[in-house]
Amino acid sequence: MTKRILIVDDEFGIADIVAEILTEHGYSASIAINGRLALSSMAAHRPDLVLLDVMMPVLDGTATLLAMRADAALADVPVVMMSALPEALPKDRSLYQAALPKPFTEEQLFAWIEKLIGRS
Repeated sequence: MTKRILIVDDEFGIADIVAEILTEHGYSASIAINGRLALSSMAAHRPDLVLLDVMMPVLDGTATLLAMRADAALADVPVVMMSALPEALPKDRSLYQAALPKPFTEEQLFAWIEKLIGRS
């Protein structure tokens, strides 16, 4: 079964490139441009992994992460936080599995994906 990865990022260029790379590697990738849309997407189609940007409009990454952890259906979904500002990452590291500094390489991305959910 194809593994679903939700990319939550308001930077369209980054989100589109990451989605394209994931699809080329056999994953099912979808994009949400803010946390509110991400939570709606997750309610409809539970992802196997979420790549979550920290700084976004409407509902930021930290608020989205807290909402996920408070929802029994999403509480155990692995999350990789993404940020150009490491100091912006949520302080409670137990809420997420990994942090990727922006910009990141394809190798860094796939190292975490494979560790958390395996190959496609």
